[in-house]
Parts: sequence; structure tokens; C-alpha cells
Amino acid sequence: MPTAFWKEPFLDMARKIWAMPEEKWIDDSPRLTDTELLEKYATLDSAIDEVNFRKEVLDAWKARQLDLFIKELPGRVRVVILGTAEQVAGIDWVLWSRIFQAIEHPIGHILFYAHSKKRNFPTESHDLRASHINGGFTYICTQDVVVVYRYEEATRVLLHELLHTACFDSGMGVEDLEAHTEAWTEVLLCALKSRGNRRAFLALWREQVSWIYAQCDYIETRLNVRSKADYAWRYMTGKKDVLANLGFFQGITPVPVENLSPRFTSPTFDTP
Repeated sequence: MPTAFWKEPFLDMARKIWAMPEEKWIDDSPRLTDTELLEKYATLDSAIDEVNFRKEVLDAWKARQLDLFIKELPGRVRVVILGTAEQVAGIDWVLWSRIFQAIEHPIGHILFYAHSKKRNFPTESHDLRASHINGGFTYICTQDVVVVYRYEEATRVLLHELLHTACFDSGMGVEDLEAHTEAWTEVLLCALKSRGNRRAFLALWREQVSWIYAQCDYIETRLNVRSKADYAWRYMTGKKDVLANLGFFQGITPVPVENLSPRFTSPTFDTP
């Protein structure tokens, strides 16, 4: 029998974070280090970014189809963005600053290659791959660089990768590590977006639980994702199992969802 739905510690944390003085982002000019890092991390081989969306974005910038923006949260992080002014304006920078306050440790650089490709289920096979799912990567327990390479759900991806930099659930096999990190990312995201308000949290969480149930049903029945051997298990089915075992579904009745895709959160979370 799972434990009770223990949301209160997360709501308490969120209320404390939002009660802190707001930290302001500053716009800055690019430095040589910024562009060198963009080049370096766009050419690294990555099993996560198997298509290399990073390189596509870098090439678009070099062709003057995208711009370079710098946002810095003093003492916490420097964000280097390749994208459009509209994309930058679409980020909830206040929420991003609160996320860094919650994580506490500083990060050297966030390299944000704002590729516009959205997550979609495969149409020609049953193979749900990294190119359909992932949007960022970092290295466990290191705090120098986090890479985000897809604009869709950038905030959610950022929070997930920051948990990795904090050595969250390290020591597990990769499948279980990712499943646990996915689970905690979504609880933390709902708590922070709700600012610790119980009613707001429950509304967000109900939407998210409904999304998880619908998504897992789809990939299990249509795409035959059943076990850890299936790549998508760690991000979807495994995450569902972790949350269920911890009691986070208790008292939540899923509702029908629309526009199902491999994105991690319900479209109601749409601010990147």
C-alpha cells in the first residue's frame, strides 16, 4: 500500500521560495567564452540529441536566421540563448529565477539552443526514441554547463537537468535514475508554479496525472512500451510507477486529455 499523498513538504518549500526577495535577470553582451561554449557543445556527440538539434540551431544563427541573447542571474547562472526575440520573451523568467533559488547551487552556463521542433509520436514505426522525447542534457553531479536544445517545455527540461547537477538520485542505474528524476521534476514544477497554494497545486497536479495516465496507456497499447528495455520507459511508464508507489496519485481522478504527444507535461503547462 503506498504512503499518503505527501504534497505538503513541496508546498512549504514553494511558499518559502516565493517569499524570498525576487532576483532580477540582467541582459548582457556576449563574451568569447559564450560563443566558444556554443560551438563546443553543438559538436559533441550525444546519444540524447541524436539528431543534433544543437548544430541545426547553431547553423541557423551563423546564417543570421536566429539571434544570440544573454541573460544573467547574478551569482547564480549565465544563460546563452540562440533563438528569436519572441522565444526569449515567451520564457517565464520569474519562474526560472525561483527555480535557481530552489536549487541553490550556482551553474556556470545554461546553453539554450531554442529549436522549434515539438515532440511528436513516431508515425512510421513503433520506436519511440530520444529524438521524439528529449530536450536537454547535462552530466551528473557537475555544475559547469547545462544544455537545453528544444524550446518546447524548456522550463521543465531545465528543472530536470538541474536535479541531475545536484546529484539527485545518483547511484541508480540510468533507467531508474531517470524515472525518479522525472517524477520529482513534475512534483517540484507543480509546487513552484502553484507558488505553494494547495488549491492551485491540486488543479495543476490533476491535469498532470491525467496526462501521465493517457500517455502511458498510449505508449503501452500503441507503441508496445512495456519494460526498462524500452527507451521511453524511463521517461513515462517508469515515472508513473515511481509516483504511484509514493502515493502521489491518491485521491486524484484522471480526466480525458486532448492533443496527446510525447511532451512531458500537459499542454496547460505551455509557458516554456
